[in-house]
Amino acid sequence: MFSVDMVDAVKVQFLKPIFEDDFPERGMKAWLTRIEKCEKTECFKLYFDFKDFEDENDKYFTEEYYPNIHTKEKVKNGEIPEKQLYTAKEAGMYKPKYNSYFGSIDNSDYQNMEELKEYLRII
Repeated sequence: MFSVDMVDAVKVQFLKPIFEDDFPERGMKAWLTRIEKCEKTECFKLYFDFKDFEDENDKYFTEEYYPNIHTKEKVKNGEIPEKQLYTAKEAGMYKPKYNSYFGSIDNSDYQNMEELKEYLRII
């Protein structure tokens, strides 16, 4: 069970992305290191650490980022080929330490924690 009072990190797997535009993809693993309650709304800030699972998670990155300053520099340096779309890692959007907001102001804390089970599962 997910809880704001979590003391120890738990290993989780993403069942679906929390936000459409964020890099975590279905199947990726991470440590959920902390859940912090937002001060003024019924939401939570979730803290993740992907570092221990980087090699395993590489297969889940999809090419959905348009060229940007990071990809252009990497192409110029010969690190990656030029293409129409890039992965979050190639586009500089991936960070091993990641946080995200979760929850609805229409839900109670309990409802938000229950809904989180649709996005993450403890493994």
